[in-house]
Amino acid sequence: MSGLVAHVAGQDTLGTLRLVRIHAPELVPHLRSGHFVLARLYPTWDPYLRVPLFPASIGHTTWHTYVPPETSFALDIMAHMPTGTPIRLWGPYGTPVPPPLPGGNTVVVAQDAYVPYILGALQEYAREGNVVLLVEEADGVLPQELSWLPPAVEYRHVPGDPDALEGVLESVVTWADRFLFCGPAHWPRYFARWLETRRLTLQPGLAFALVPDGVTCGLGVCDTCVLEVRQGRIRICRKGPVLDLARWFRSSGGRGA
Repeated sequence: MSGLVAHVAGQDTLGTLRLVRIHAPELVPHLRSGHFVLARLYPTWDPYLRVPLFPASIGHTTWHTYVPPETSFALDIMAHMPTGTPIRLWGPYGTPVPPPLPGGNTVVVAQDAYVPYILGALQEYAREGNVVLLVEEADGVLPQELSWLPPAVEYRHVPGDPDALEGVLESVVTWADRFLFCGPAHWPRYFARWLETRRLTLQPGLAFALVPDGVTCGLGVCDTCVLEVRQGRIRICRKGPVLDLARWFRSSGGRGA
């Protein structure tokens, strides 16, 4: 979409995490989890003039964007803007999460500070099937209960220990029709290998990763979001930020590679 003017509609919190509510009725019908939107703030104090905003929950006329704990100067400014402040938006850009499988079983795995990035996907998938959310406690930013989650989502809060997370994931690995991972940039490769040890083949469409780390300019020119994959190096903002693990991280010996 060409540039449009949206407005800050308020600020909210998810545990200790900050989210900014944005009123953008023209944009919302086109926005899905995994997309990002380029924003130009008023006044434009940020060095890139445009900064990527990722949607959290998505409503009818408003959506929330996540302001990570260690964020850019521009996003920190936006998190304190008063209601009604205009923001210029372009987008959406990027590859969003795939549509849910009707009646399917989905397992979503996220580190606690990354949960806002996948709230929209949880909304979408819970409308069509069953969802289990496994949250690894890494930064202690989320409570044991999350009021933001759709009622149909089963929420499991896992201690910040890789063995504990893998143990819980092991219990649902054969139940799931699809996996969605959202965490640090090394997660896609790690969990692709983990799944391959438990399934004969990592098939396309089975597992996806949302990788928001490093997306700074959103245009593929700053090289901060470059990620190592099986084929070499890719820019996440151009090839993602949602990546099919079978395409980018499957071992070279896998069928259909």
